[in-house]
Amino acid sequence: MPKIGDGSKAVAGDDDNSKLVVQQVKEAGVTLRYPMLGENNYGIWAVKMKIFMHAQGVWAAVEGDAADEKIDQMALAAIVQAVPEAVVMAISEKETAKEAWDALKQMNMGEERVKKARVQTLKRELDGMYMSNSEKINDFALKVTTIVNEIRSLGTKVEETTVVEKLLHSVPDKFQPLISTIEQWGDVSEMTVTETIGRLRAFEESSKGQRRDKEGEQQLLAACAEPRLTRAEWEAKVAEESSGGSGSNGVGEKKFRGKFDKSKIECHRCGKFGHFADECDEPRKMTKAVVQLAIADADDEPTLL
Repeated sequence: MPKIGDGSKAVAGDDDNSKLVVQQVKEAGVTLRYPMLGENNYGIWAVKMKIFMHAQGVWAAVEGDAADEKIDQMALAAIVQAVPEAVVMAISEKETAKEAWDALKQMNMGEERVKKARVQTLKRELDGMYMSNSEKINDFALKVTTIVNEIRSLGTKVEETTVVEKLLHSVPDKFQPLISTIEQWGDVSEMTVTETIGRLRAFEESSKGQRRDKEGEQQLLAACAEPRLTRAEWEAKVAEESSGGSGSNGVGEKKFRGKFDKSKIECHRCGKFGHFADECDEPRKMTKAVVQLAIADADDEPTLL
């Protein structure tokens, strides 16, 4: 059976398979409803029309082999029934089914070329897409799947494995431990896009928790390492800040001592906050450990008779 231009490329199988479908339709007495031609479905539309018109016994007219005018007009009517009204007007001057079919083919070949060019542009965009260090997995995955879905909508097949590999090989180096584990112990060819995104998200959340813990440790170390200021150093520091770095004299220091906040000053004598050691009214005490040691020593001394 002759082919219908590029549209026939989408058909799987040979002429025998097509004849089998036609024969089954005839035997079942099925009333066929012709598919409607759209903006982006010419290839599959042409394939369906070929099979359906064969089933009705009018396809020969499209090939220019119609034995009588009645079959040719039936074929032309089938074509007109399967196109939008705007397209009907474009082929209304065609007198035969073959002329109408060839006109539709010519009209849509330009759209096919535009579609192929768009697919190539999208593929290049997808190939050059990589996730930045500040980007989230959800945002990056959305961009990838959006382009993939657009490519598929244009009639080009994109395998699930292709999308999975794109996601795994386009993330920053911080995901490398996960990628290595998946490639070593898992089967990438069996993974779905949804599963891949889920694993990357889980790893991303885990990494965030580890970073927060590390930052907390660093802040704690910094706080512990901060030196305590003596009274003189504290007064000099605050006096310098309050005077714009111009220093202070004795009168200024006395005047200043009553103004700055001592709530963060720790007394080296009693361990309480709010005053310096030389202002502390509480006498220096021995620690509990020292007192206990003194008592123990006293108990160990021999009793004089």
